[in-house]
Amino acid sequence: MYKRILEFLIGEREQRDLQRPPPEFMNQVEAYLEGLSKGENGLPEKLREIEKDRIRWMMERIRLIRREKICRMVLEGAPVEGVLFEDELGLLGPAKQEDKDEGAKKILVRVLRDVPSFVGADMRTYGPYKAEDVVLLPAQNAEALINRGIAMMIQRKV
Repeated sequence: MYKRILEFLIGEREQRDLQRPPPEFMNQVEAYLEGLSKGENGLPEKLREIEKDRIRWMMERIRLIRREKICRMVLEGAPVEGVLFEDELGLLGPAKQEDKDEGAKKILVRVLRDVPSFVGADMRTYGPYKAEDVVLLPAQNAEALINRGIAMMIQRKV
């Protein structure tokens, strides 16, 4: 399983578009981590802890890379259906509404610190966000976060 995770991470880093996730990939990763916690593979505890930490690190990198790709693809109007993990579907919420907001300015930002949920200028609820999340926000809210040093602009969408 470790090798499959590593191959998926390398693929996400090297390919421009999102990879199609293997069936049940997230469930298999969780089961593997649980097995390591229970000591089912016979490795010494120290090695199991190191492997669990490395897997968590790789999964976090995969999530960050994929979030950036999803945001870019949504901005470009590219289809993302069929290549998302279940937990990534929430990233499309506000961005999918973009078509209905003719002329609404949006800014793609990278969140630098944790941000609690808030009501945006368009009266939608955004967040909560964690540091390193990449999100598409109404320009007014994004600029406020950028000016306060809480977020960094990636791309402006008009």
